[in-house]
Amino acid sequence: MHFGKADGEKKRSPWLPPLEDLFVSLFPTISRYSVRMCGICGVYDFVKRAPVDREKVQQAVTALAHRGPDDEGCYFDGELGLGNRRLSIIDLPGGHQPLANEDESVWITFNGEIYNYRDLRPGLLARGHQFRTASDTEVILHLYEERGVECLENLRGMFAFALWDRRRRRLFLARDRLGVKPLFYAATTAGLVFASELCALRCLASHAFEAELQSVYDFFTFRYVPSPRTLYRDVFKLPAGNYLLADQHGLQTKAYWDVPAPGDRSSSAEELAEEVMERLREAIRLRLIADVPLGVFLSGGVDSSAIVALMTSLGAAPVRTFSVGFEEPGYSELPFARQVARRCATEHQEVIVRPDDIARELPRLISLRHEPVAEPTDVALYLLARLAAQSVKVVLAGEGGDELFAGYPKYAVDRLAGFVSAVPGSIIRAIESLLPYNQHRARTALRALSIQNEAERSAVWFASFSRKESQELFTREFLSQVDPDHPAKVLAQALQKDSGRSRLKRMLYADLKIWLPDNLLLRGDHMTMAASIEERVPFLDHKLVELAASIPDRLLASLLHTKLFYRRMLHGHLPSEILHRKKVGFTVPVGLWFKEPLKPMVADLLLSSPASGASYFNAANVRRIVDEHLSGTRDRRKQLWALVNFELWRRQL
Repeated sequence: MHFGKADGEKKRSPWLPPLEDLFVSLFPTISRYSVRMCGICGVYDFVKRAPVDREKVQQAVTALAHRGPDDEGCYFDGELGLGNRRLSIIDLPGGHQPLANEDESVWITFNGEIYNYRDLRPGLLARGHQFRTASDTEVILHLYEERGVECLENLRGMFAFALWDRRRRRLFLARDRLGVKPLFYAATTAGLVFASELCALRCLASHAFEAELQSVYDFFTFRYVPSPRTLYRDVFKLPAGNYLLADQHGLQTKAYWDVPAPGDRSSSAEELAEEVMERLREAIRLRLIADVPLGVFLSGGVDSSAIVALMTSLGAAPVRTFSVGFEEPGYSELPFARQVARRCATEHQEVIVRPDDIARELPRLISLRHEPVAEPTDVALYLLARLAAQSVKVVLAGEGGDELFAGYPKYAVDRLAGFVSAVPGSIIRAIESLLPYNQHRARTALRALSIQNEAERSAVWFASFSRKESQELFTREFLSQVDPDHPAKVLAQALQKDSGRSRLKRMLYADLKIWLPDNLLLRGDHMTMAASIEERVPFLDHKLVELAASIPDRLLASLLHTKLFYRRMLHGHLPSEILHRKKVGFTVPVGLWFKEPLKPMVADLLLSSPASGASYFNAANVRRIVDEHLSGTRDRRKQLWALVNFELWRRQL
């Protein structure tokens, strides 16, 4: 791995920290924004009401040290224990967690940011609430006193929190609307346990973590496990936009938000573009509130480039941009990122990822996550976050832009499914056989479009293994214990949520509810937290998401083009060569690396006796997958990545 710094980087003013401290001393009632990047955990024995094992809670807090290396705290109340790790930008009074209201009847451990807390605070003060801190966390406590669980309707931000109501002996867990912040939980003989990450949850659980076979099957389809399941039996993710209540009556989960169905709009395309642009500016502006210079993960694509351009126009300075690239031709987007950085005069740094970075970091990241790493880009993202952490503690990223504005090619070509699916399978297979070895995207599109059923087709677009390939991969004994239709059923549930939505809107909805929170956002949180920095995602401001849902299909995508509306909206903000260049995507050359530098790693993990003896797989088919890729017969990068990661995870169970 190589780190590089752009020429002419500006130095931070040595006067800035003293001036910031002076601001706080002169205006103590005005909250300077203290970053609340945290890890949370806890246990609540709502069944036996036995006292909490304090040592286990402390172990869980320690396991989350990377999420908040600056401070830690615990709170205990009989059968209840809460833990917190905190990253502080400035050590403000009141930043310590868990935090209580004025009479200590309500306690909270909180992870995330409430961007509108300053707007909420005056109304709470007017109604007689007494604040002991100037933090966004305390606003939640007083808002809960006013509205109970309905306080969630007033919160604008990214968050996962646990709130303890002492009078009711009730624990209230919640996750933000889009699922930017994760929250895992399990109901055990010790009651309810929860944590930001599985490594901490494992410290709290009273039962052994064992693989859930259906989830294993689903992983090899999706490359991740959709909520509410995880790879572990009886361990769950709280779905995005949901809350959980635990008391003497048991557990109850409920959705409090959903992507709205498209409505009729009388606005012209120009008026709608102006409204969306203003909402995007607002979302970025809210995420610029910080005590230190902010960074941006800049890929050179249209989403991250738009964030940099709009940050600059909003007066953010200095803007620091961080990009990742590769030495292999055709994979690196660094030239485009440099162009945007020069145009916006950012302080730009880059990291080059090499095969030995994968071999070194992958086992450690799997151990940290207690899950396979879904994408090769996850490792690259971690190395990028580690570079950024040398100079910033907060970064903005462009996640969500494709899912809001129809950026993936599948959104454009899916309308061809009716035509292609009518073509005989023999002809489809013949066309596929003529495609060059490296045309894996065209091959995937051909397979997907040949499927008439919408849910089954959706499962193919991002799958590691098709249903046919999964039938060959797993042993008969394993397959007898799972439902091979389950991945399609998961997608069907999302696709059929509102039958009034168009096909395009159904696809966007499913990706916002499944692909985004359970893969991209989870990896974004875990990889940045592993480097002890916070990632903010302005495209997933829920007010922007709600507005984007109303954009008509004809403005979003055509058969040949994606992000039509979005690109037109950004004219004048970005150069045309950035706005209109072909979408490349964040792609790691792992297929090439598996053939040479990572070949010993593949052989050790997939062809050695421990792997071939696993009860899940047909060893002969695993070997065939390896041989096909190494010989160049078929591009098996997706399958090999899933198998390598799964085997590393399985050995750590």
